[in-house]
Parts: sequence; structure tokens; C-alpha cells
Amino acid sequence: MDCSNVKKITDITDQIDYNDTNGSGKGDGKWVSCGQDGIYNELQNKFDKHFDGITKESWMAKSMCGCCKKLKPTGKEKVSWLEFYKCLLSKVSETTETFKKINKLIEWHKARA
Repeated sequence: MDCSNVKKITDITDQIDYNDTNGSGKGDGKWVSCGQDGIYNELQNKFDKHFDGITKESWMAKSMCGCCKKLKPTGKEKVSWLEFYKCLLSKVSETTETFKKINKLIEWHKARA
């Protein structure tokens, strides 16, 4: 995976050929898929839902790409959102709103585990 020219989240998913066959995410909500594309894009959904307005998409895309490259959740591998958010947390300064938001998401996932 090449993260050097990533500016949008779709730049990540464009590098991986994977379509979710599990039907509307049933039963796989705790697992990350960096390559999910088509109608639904998990990474874009997480950005839109939790980070749009508090961080730039270009920064988040590059950070998500780095975590995708490190953890390799390209569709078949099992990487939890908790693991993924911990990776993202390591890429951001503790004083930012993004750090606080990621930390809240980590705590939420820990409580559900």
C-alpha cells in the first residue's frame, strides 16, 4: 500500500480490490475493512460520522492509510476498530480535538468488548 500521495479516504480504498459480501455489515461491525468500496465505504463513514469538522480529510486519510498499511485489514483479515483507533491515536498530538475524539471511541469500544 502506498500512502505517499493519499489525500482523500477514497485514495486508500482505490488501492484495494474488496467488496463486502457479508450483506449490509451484519455480524462484522467490530471489524475494519480498509478496502471496502462500492456503495458503502467504512473508512469514509467513520470520518464523516466522527471526524469531519474537527480534522482535515487529508490528514485523516494519510493516518488511516498508515494504519491500514500497518495492520492490513483489507477485507479478509480480522482487525478490530479498537485496534485501528489505537493506531490512529498514536499519530495525533494529545492536545487536539481529534485525539479526544479517538480516545472516546477507544473507550466506547472497550466498554462493548
